[in-house]
Amino acid sequence: MDTRTARAARVAAVMREEVPKMVAPGVAWAIAEGPLDDRVVTIDAEGADVEAIFQISSVTKLLGTTCALGLVEEGVLVLEDPVERWVPEWADRRVLRRRHGELTDTVPAARPTTVRDLLHMGFGLGYDMTGGDDPLGRASDEAGIMSAWRPPDLEPDTWVERVAALPMRHQPGEGWLYQTSFDALTIVLERATGTRFDALLQQRLLEPLEMNDTGYAVPTSELHRVPALHFPREGGGADLIRRAGDPANAEPPVFPSASTGLLSTVSDLLLFAQTLLDGHLDPEPSPLPDPAAAMAREFLEPGRRWGLGVGIDDAGRFGWDGGTGATLWVDRTEGVAAVLLSHQGTGPVTPPHMRRFWDSVRG
Repeated sequence: MDTRTARAARVAAVMREEVPKMVAPGVAWAIAEGPLDDRVVTIDAEGADVEAIFQISSVTKLLGTTCALGLVEEGVLVLEDPVERWVPEWADRRVLRRRHGELTDTVPAARPTTVRDLLHMGFGLGYDMTGGDDPLGRASDEAGIMSAWRPPDLEPDTWVERVAALPMRHQPGEGWLYQTSFDALTIVLERATGTRFDALLQQRLLEPLEMNDTGYAVPTSELHRVPALHFPREGGGADLIRRAGDPANAEPPVFPSASTGLLSTVSDLLLFAQTLLDGHLDPEPSPLPDPAAAMAREFLEPGRRWGLGVGIDDAGRFGWDGGTGATLWVDRTEGVAAVLLSHQGTGPVTPPHMRRFWDSVRG
C-alpha cells in the first residue's frame, strides 16, 4: 500500500471512531495527494452523504481572498489602494482613543485603510475577544453590521452607511478583529468591478473550476441535498439551527459577502483547494504589523497566525475553518490538500473530530 492510499485509509478509520461521538454525527471529506500529473483524490463520508451541500461559513473567506488577489494580479486593484477610492463614504474615519472607550472619545485615523489592511483583518471593526459588552460592540450589534455564519441582513449600501457612522477600534492596519474586514472587502470588490460579489465569484472562480454546487443559495430542486445544521450547546447536546432541506437555503442573501455564507460540497471545494495546492495564491507575502499580530493571537488557536487573507500554521500549512464545521487546509510541502464538512458547527475550540481528521491527514 503506498503512502497516499494509506493516508486515505487512516482518515476513514479515524472518522469511523470519531463521528459517533459527535453531538450531531455526520461528516464528508475529500483529499488530494501528490503532484498534478500523478494526483490521487479520495472523497468519502461517515454518517453523511458525499454529495451533500453544506454551509461552509468562513471557508468562504478563502474564495474571497483568491478573488481579490486575482483582481490585484490583473491591476484592477492595488493592495495599497485606499478603500475610500472605491468607497468614499469611508473617508475621514475616526478611531477610538482607547480600545474599549466611549464612542465620542475619538481621534482622526492616521491614514486611509487599504485593500491590504482588509485582507489583514485591519479594518477596525469586528469581533473583539477582549471587549465584551463595550460601547462599540453594542453599537455594531445595534446597527446590524455584524456577520456570523450568514452575511449581514442589510443591503450593501445601507451596510456601508452604518459602518461609516461608527469609529474604528484601532488605527488602520494596526490591529486585528475578526470577520468584518471581509464584509468590507466585499464592498470594495463590488465597487471596483461594478459587479455584485456573487456574480463576480461565479465568473472568476465557480464557473472556471466547474464548482457547480457552490453558491449563496441552492436551487429548490436540490434542497434535499442540504443537511440539517446543529450548533453545540454549552453543557452538552446541540441546538438545531437549520433543518434539513430548509427552504431558507434557496433564498440568496441581500448581501453576498466574501466573509461568509456560501454553501458547497467536498467535491467542489477540493477542486478549489487543488488550485491552491498548485501555487495559486501566496499566503504570506508580508507579515502583519506587530500590534495586529498581537491582537490576532487573542483570537487564533496556538500555533496559527494570519497571513494575507488566510490562516497559516507553524508548519506552513494554510487555509481556514468555518463555524459551521467546515475546514480546508493546504500543505504544499507534503503535497496534500483536504476539506472536511460536517453537520455540526464548532465552538471557540476545534472539536475532537476535526482535530483528529487533520492529525490523520498529516500522518
